[in-house]
Amino acid sequence: MRLFPLAVLTVVLTLSCGNAAQAAVGPLSGLKEVSYAGATVEVPVGWPVRDLSADPHTCIRYDRHAVYLGDPGPNQDCPAGAVGRTDTVRIASDGTVTRTQGYPTAQDAADQVPETAPRTRSQLPDRAVKAAATYSGLGFDTCAAPSADVMNTWYSASPYRAVGIYIGGIDRACPDGNLTPDWIQTVARQGWKLFPIYVGLQSPCWKDPGHGHPALIAHNRRWTQGQEAADDAADRAAFFGIAQGSPIYFDMEYYPRNNPGCTQDVQAFLNSWTDELHTRGFVSGIYSSSKGAIADMTLVYDSRAAYRADVAWYAHWDKDPRVFGDPTLADRYWPGPRRIKQYQGGHNETYGGKKLNIDLNVLDAPVAALK
Repeated sequence: MRLFPLAVLTVVLTLSCGNAAQAAVGPLSGLKEVSYAGATVEVPVGWPVRDLSADPHTCIRYDRHAVYLGDPGPNQDCPAGAVGRTDTVRIASDGTVTRTQGYPTAQDAADQVPETAPRTRSQLPDRAVKAAATYSGLGFDTCAAPSADVMNTWYSASPYRAVGIYIGGIDRACPDGNLTPDWIQTVARQGWKLFPIYVGLQSPCWKDPGHGHPALIAHNRRWTQGQEAADDAADRAAFFGIAQGSPIYFDMEYYPRNNPGCTQDVQAFLNSWTDELHTRGFVSGIYSSSKGAIADMTLVYDSRAAYRADVAWYAHWDKDPRVFGDPTLADRYWPGPRRIKQYQGGHNETYGGKKLNIDLNVLDAPVAALK
């Protein structure tokens, strides 16, 4: 983010924090200074300032403009379904400044050198990567990894035994937080099955007014971008100690399917994602609405010209935890242990006195194996 000089006339506001913070507002420039722990940043006047020491449950979100002061608590109160990334700033208790930035638009990406042709596909046959582990039963996902203590409590008190973990992606809205290689090993020892999620570029016809600031697929780079996303996801999985043969589920949020060009961009991107994940030794999963990308992937399900994902994770919020027999996705698609259904969207549940905002899922699908 570029900084601009403040106007001469300012008003100083003192914030209530563990370390005193000041905001100097420049009415002519539309900017303010926020000082904390010996560091000063300049941000737009309208950005809220969140004091993490005053409220340690505050969720650090990359999809909303904000300034965060201090260090996050171990149990952030994050919404389950946040997506996208924009400009944010955090000043840690030691004065370290961390920034996130919004990403170029699809039009900006279109100005780059276009692909001359679809990249050469690997010679691996469809579904050649054998799943290292599978699970059948109930699970949940949430934007930020809960603390190991909360996970242990929930394993004892809740009906869930699998958890979706967000390992990366350009449009991921929550930071790693508690998620580390040690956290993964700890919760796995508690008994949890893990299904890794990657939130990459979204459909170029994304429609979600007022929510998120996602980076979008560029038509003239759709194949390359799918490959790049798969390579980054595989690298992130390796960092967290997730072994080959594990699935990585691409989170493609809902988009209207009334634009054939948009559908083709999504199909090409996800086909390239699957192809590259196969070359990296991982199982390919796609999450989306049963009326979004999953519906578009069924259109190429029987095509020899395109790879289809190994696993379909479809959202149909009818509160019916059945993987098969759903009217929105015929049983012939992705039979066997190759399906997840998200049957309820974000809501709060409490077990053992520990509250989380979660989406609910029922799985008959591959889950992560650890190194």
